[in-house]
Amino acid sequence: MPLPVLHVCDKFGVSGSSIHGVSRLFAWWFPRYDKTRYVPHLVGLKNEDAASRALRAEGVSARMLGRSAFDPRLIADIGREIERTRARILHVHGYAASNFGRLAARRAGIPLILHEHFADPKMPPYQKIPDLFLRNLTDHAIAVSQSTADFLIKDRFVPEDRVAVVFNGAPLDQFAPRSRDEGYAIRGELGIPMTAPVITTIGRLNAQKGHDTLLAAAGEVIVRHPEARFLIAGDGDLMAPLKAQAATLGISGQVVFAGHRKDVPEILAATDVLCISSNYEGTPLVLFEAMAAGKAVVSTAVDGCREVIKDKQTGLLVPPGDPEKLGTALVKIIEDVPLRARLEKAAQAASKRYDIAECLRLMQQIYDDVLREKSGR
Repeated sequence: MPLPVLHVCDKFGVSGSSIHGVSRLFAWWFPRYDKTRYVPHLVGLKNEDAASRALRAEGVSARMLGRSAFDPRLIADIGREIERTRARILHVHGYAASNFGRLAARRAGIPLILHEHFADPKMPPYQKIPDLFLRNLTDHAIAVSQSTADFLIKDRFVPEDRVAVVFNGAPLDQFAPRSRDEGYAIRGELGIPMTAPVITTIGRLNAQKGHDTLLAAAGEVIVRHPEARFLIAGDGDLMAPLKAQAATLGISGQVVFAGHRKDVPEILAATDVLCISSNYEGTPLVLFEAMAAGKAVVSTAVDGCREVIKDKQTGLLVPPGDPEKLGTALVKIIEDVPLRARLEKAAQAASKRYDIAECLRLMQQIYDDVLREKSGR
């Protein structure tokens, strides 16, 4: 009989954006579980919202608890969900889910896996208190990069021997290179010239993603290459300020704000260079998507990005928050066609290590391990 696994997640979207990376992971993970071994279920702590509806549209239904992140009734709520699903493992994502989930899992006598998706530079100071007192209730922790593992150990007090690094990934078949014709169709839809160099960024529009740095760099790139276009796919609270910044820089005509897009493989087909300008990250899913699509990547050297990308081998790395160096790297990759071709080929080859199936295999191996350890205690 397959064993039920209950995922509990704080939230499925960030204010102003349609859906975030963890939600996309659920949509990729759930259909790919080995259903002869494990059957996943999903619970969200908050109310029904646009992000949970978007997740449902992707084929993953979440039961919403309608609580705040500080409501102690969540212990009993999660306990009831454990009973309802007959879960044998509780797999939590987010601070509130980990705080109340660890207590609920201990009450139910099942193992708990804490999944951390990035090293949070803005972790609330109060979070150290539950993390310190509940550290021994974490049976195992999954970090999406080594920098995230270091954060779990040093800042969240998870014992080092209980932490494993499991990189995210992407469905390589879904993001395999598309034809140029599909890219031309997207360019036509968005009013982008067919011969223009297109630098694309994909992600929610918030401060973490550093779009302001990208736009500042775009101004420098456009001085050298006025034909270049910057395609910004995503929605979020910073849409209006970023459009205002582009107008102030005088580059509104060369920047396309495409909003939230579900057709990421086609967007990548229209792309020459994928840019990640983030100030901090775990391992952004778009990185694996772009590598699988055979795209040259320019990224800030933050957290998991610098662990996945080998500078000048599978992409170019620049310091975060530095428009001048970002602009220089983008100009170089536009102008040096042999370099771009070499990076594209190397990125696609490297992507084979990051198939979402490998992420699932390692996660389910961890499930096997914690159940074996629990039964042996």
